[in-house]
Amino acid sequence: MNPKLLAMTLSLGCLAGCATVPRPELCEASVSARERSFPTPHTWFGLLLHGFDAKRSVAPRPSMDCSGAPVAWEEPWADECREAGLHPTPLPPAERLTEEDLVLETLQANQRLAWVITRRYLNGEGLGPVALVETTKTGFTVRALGSLRGLTQNVRMRLERVGGTQVLVAEGEACTQEEPQVCRRAARILPLRGRRFFSEAVSGADRTCLGSAWFPLSREQTLELPNGWRRKFELTSTLSFGADAISVQEQVAVSDSDPSQPSIAARLYRRAQNERKLTVEDNVLVGSTPSLWARMLEQQLVAGARPLPDGSTQPFDDKATGLAKKPVPAAPRGNKAVAQEQP
Repeated sequence: MNPKLLAMTLSLGCLAGCATVPRPELCEASVSARERSFPTPHTWFGLLLHGFDAKRSVAPRPSMDCSGAPVAWEEPWADECREAGLHPTPLPPAERLTEEDLVLETLQANQRLAWVITRRYLNGEGLGPVALVETTKTGFTVRALGSLRGLTQNVRMRLERVGGTQVLVAEGEACTQEEPQVCRRAARILPLRGRRFFSEAVSGADRTCLGSAWFPLSREQTLELPNGWRRKFELTSTLSFGADAISVQEQVAVSDSDPSQPSIAARLYRRAQNERKLTVEDNVLVGSTPSLWARMLEQQLVAGARPLPDGSTQPFDDKATGLAKKPVPAAPRGNKAVAQEQP
């Protein structure tokens, strides 16, 4: 046979063979039929944590996921982002993992989202590996993997498809312990790129950082004004997922009070609302504008206001609030914020 023809035949054969070779799985475990039907927390811990010791219910520290990647999280800092992320105080590691450290969400009969919480924080968040797991004929296979930091009470997880990319949406809440109890929810968004969940920040069209992909559904912050009055900001927001974009609807109510006259009710100062869009592009999560919350608080901080700790919300934010006094950038074009001043 002609040498050139032989080489071409071998190349085509290699390409055809390679096309039929399945991709190696991230992690997998073979278990009994009973364990496939009734997996225990140890089943999930052993599947998702590298080096998990089932007898003592512990994993090596610092934690690594089953692929050998560190379980890590990085939030934007004030010097690199329009709205810094929260940097809460970590709590001492628990001596052992329990069923309270496992969150499961069934997507289909043979598919689950699983989150193992290996570290907890003072503000009610937890950190650990999160995975899309499929039940097979012999056990469990991890189809996608990453790290997730989010609020740990009443957690709900799901996958949404936006612009051709799947995104993990993880909602949770934190509640105060004293009465009256207050609970607040927040959502994290992690795009699925390849087979990894990415903890991306939200970027502007010019790739400047606008803020983390963390969206409080309710939030409040009190500032002390230069004249000694208190100005309270209260946020409510909703997320909706469309074929092309994520819509974030924000409403902020602002009220003033005089701490020297506590018997006088707070006076409504302002209401504002805004809709911003998030698009999931090939390699970045792009936001149309910074959050309304960030823009409104920036104006007050630049004018000399000072953030105050709020005793009723200690479980939500500790000393690291993400607020920083900085110049207020010009508002981008297309800003749809609508403010209503009150007398």
